[in-house]
Amino acid sequence: MYHSILSENQRKRLDLPLWMLICFSMFNAWQMGFIYFMGPSLVLDGRTPLPISMDNVTMLIAAGYVLSILFMIALPHLVVWAARISTAVSLLSVVGLFFPLSAQTLTLLLYIQTFCCCFMIGFETFIISHLFTERSTVSHLTLAYSVALVLIAVVQNDLFPVSFPMFRLLTLIMLVMLLVFFFRLPTGRESCPRYVKKGDGLRAPRLLVVGIFAYSFVADIMMLGGPAAVAEVPNGVFFAYLADAVGAIILFILFRRSKVYPLHAASVFMAFSVAGFLLLFLSSYLPALAYPACVLVGFGFLPCQFMPLYGMTLMKSYPSRYIAPGIIGMALLTVLVHSALVEAFRSAPELLHIAYLVVTVVCIVVYLQLAPYLDHVFRRKIDAPASVQAPSGEPAAAPAGAEEAETLPARKEEAVPAQEDAELLEASSETEAPGDPLAGLTPREREVLELIGGGYSNRDIADILVISEHTVNDYTKKIYRKLNVHSRHAAAQIIHQNRAVRQQMH
Repeated sequence: MYHSILSENQRKRLDLPLWMLICFSMFNAWQMGFIYFMGPSLVLDGRTPLPISMDNVTMLIAAGYVLSILFMIALPHLVVWAARISTAVSLLSVVGLFFPLSAQTLTLLLYIQTFCCCFMIGFETFIISHLFTERSTVSHLTLAYSVALVLIAVVQNDLFPVSFPMFRLLTLIMLVMLLVFFFRLPTGRESCPRYVKKGDGLRAPRLLVVGIFAYSFVADIMMLGGPAAVAEVPNGVFFAYLADAVGAIILFILFRRSKVYPLHAASVFMAFSVAGFLLLFLSSYLPALAYPACVLVGFGFLPCQFMPLYGMTLMKSYPSRYIAPGIIGMALLTVLVHSALVEAFRSAPELLHIAYLVVTVVCIVVYLQLAPYLDHVFRRKIDAPASVQAPSGEPAAAPAGAEEAETLPARKEEAVPAQEDAELLEASSETEAPGDPLAGLTPREREVLELIGGGYSNRDIADILVISEHTVNDYTKKIYRKLNVHSRHAAAQIIHQNRAVRQQMH
């Protein structure tokens, strides 16, 4: 679907150099390393020599989550500034840890860091889904994240325990890098995407929206359950996060060398996690299986870290200010659900491993249903020639042109014709390549199929094309018959596979 809002937002996206992405990945290292360093209620034994109250930490975490959600909804154009200020305050609190202050003052400084860290919890998803190009998003969540994951493994390892002074120094370095990143980002309303309003002619793809939020719920439980499960094994967290880092590097290499998108490998890594939870259950009877289990569960962390990528995918179809807050809201809900799950199986850890296994299987099933829509929208190019009109009837904006350079450049002033435009025109062309599965479809049927692939329901499609829902049902039946499929999921698979073939041809 082509629309001026989507084209404008796509032109605003930034293609960032690797060093900036590594700086940004320090938020993940700071979040997981710093918070987990402090107390036993967060899986690991607390290592700070200060009188930390975990009740206070829990309240600060909850307050940070809630305020993060509200801030992103109410003041989205100020998120980068809020991230700058929060990081600067955290940096000052870390500097204070180097001085011989009273234990109460040092504890207060740690509480300040905890709140700032959790207040920024949603900003990562917000910034990636709103500002990053697809290439930067994938590079960040794979290669840059691998650096952060190694740091998390080091901070949490028990083989060579990190002392509090060393932890303090690492935190200082991470926050300086993170502050550099935030001050390199553009700020203000002009850098923030345009959000959809009534009368804009855009409709939310309901299947995609529901699928992403359902997947985020089970994936977040899986992400909480994995570290909790492997923490029962000595050094289990260390090996799990190292496996996560190795998996991230593998995905990056596959993406850059073979154009294998991380979306394609997500279910495979989740399957590793299923095997890992099964081995953890069996390790109660055969302890030698414990470490292989931790490695397999660690591989399963990877697809759970891709939530910003799914948020970015949804923003490409329906730019709403509620996408990033909604994803973080689901994360907050899963914290509560996971706490209840742990409490219910506290006396039977083997059953808890089975519960995690079941959650992971559900996660795979939900993801496989969602994958064709995600892949289709992720690959879809937003810009089209002025002669191509959106289904809503609004003329599309001029193409954005080639990708931006590997620096943080100024915005392009002129549009340059892109090679992908020819591909977009082919989608509605009546002349198809030999063996093309869409060759037998009429232009209108292809239009309907394109919207099916984007995660739109028949009712959505009827509103977009300004036809009756009954007519859409008829088109859908004809499409199923011609493609020899029996579900929207199967039809979406065909169209995104067809798009992948066309991209390889070009």
